[in-house]
Amino acid sequence: MQTLLLVVHFVACIMLILLVLLQSGKGSAAGIFGASGADNIFASPTAFNAINKLTAALAITLFCTSILLTIASNRKSSGSVLDKVNLPAAPTAPATPGK
Repeated sequence: MQTLLLVVHFVACIMLILLVLLQSGKGSAAGIFGASGADNIFASPTAFNAINKLTAALAITLFCTSILLTIASNRKSSGSVLDKVNLPAAPTAPATPGK
């Protein structure tokens, strides 16, 4: 189960990175080439197109798999790492004072 979650988490990470890189910025080339806001009056609204919806779905998937992997990891090891360490026994003092 944990392996399946890890694979889904990894694929969601890679896909989310690629989708974010594919999206164009809000103000792309507005200031550099002298374009004004009047150019965008006749543009079609692209507030929430398919790429944005897929990006949101992948972000939610990544969030959920992160939480589930954390829960699975905590259930697997409930003790401390120091519980497994074997410390050497303390040296015993001599029964009689040294002569």
